[in-house]
Amino acid sequence: MKIEYLKGGNVVALSTVRRQSIFPATAQIEAYWHGLRNGRLMPQRSDVDPRGISDQLAHAFVLERIAPGLARIRLAGQHLNDILSMEVRGMPISAFFLPGARTEFQRVLESVFDSPAEACLNLRGEAGMFQGRVDAQMVLFPLKDAEGRVTRVLGGLQVQGPLGRGPHRFDIRELELRPLLTEAPAPSRTLASPPDLAATSFTSDAVMMRDVHDSGLPDVTRVDIRPTQSEHTGEKRTGHIVRPGSGAQAFIPGFAEHAQGFQTQTAPERAPKPLRPGGHLRLVKSD
Repeated sequence: MKIEYLKGGNVVALSTVRRQSIFPATAQIEAYWHGLRNGRLMPQRSDVDPRGISDQLAHAFVLERIAPGLARIRLAGQHLNDILSMEVRGMPISAFFLPGARTEFQRVLESVFDSPAEACLNLRGEAGMFQGRVDAQMVLFPLKDAEGRVTRVLGGLQVQGPLGRGPHRFDIRELELRPLLTEAPAPSRTLASPPDLAATSFTSDAVMMRDVHDSGLPDVTRVDIRPTQSEHTGEKRTGHIVRPGSGAQAFIPGFAEHAQGFQTQTAPERAPKPLRPGGHLRLVKSD
């Protein structure tokens, strides 16, 4: 369930406010990335300036994609070194996760690079003999290179409260993926007017009909069923269709012969009607 409240006339999600209060470093890195984005799909790697997040450099890192679902740490702040109690530059980012959570994290990382998408992971550390359970948050934001490919990720990692004795590795407690691309609605296919019989019968005629409507000429078709002969090749043509405003003619094979046969066909002769049988009168002159 998403809980929201009003602040200064604006609707603000409580999850965002809670994240800013508990994990201010990751919230500032997220705001910096959105500022670099500036209406674009995503910023470029060359747009990132460390001075923009100088207060949170210890929690920031940059990843480089090396394989699907795998990325190594190119740059990392001191806070990440303290979490694992070692230098993390050059290590895979999956080293911060417990073995049972690495498969899920690989799918998240692949979505960030391929979709592309921005991700926010709420983490829970493993409790040990000499360390307590800690909560953390990791954010991942895609960056494109000079060729437009998503090959880098700007990220942030912050542990809530004191670290204590390390190393610390985490399980994924909550996950939020926000794709940068939204699927465009499919264009509706509507029929503006009933289909024309001539347009559905001949493909070439459909093109001529479109030209006539666009030019504003009256939609009148002339059908010539007389056989014609080509001026260049001498080939005999059998009927054609002409649309106003178009120099092209759509020839109809065999149309003239069929029409000529219809015109020359005569009606069958009818047999003479038989005389109706019956008697007759005879005039006889008598004295």
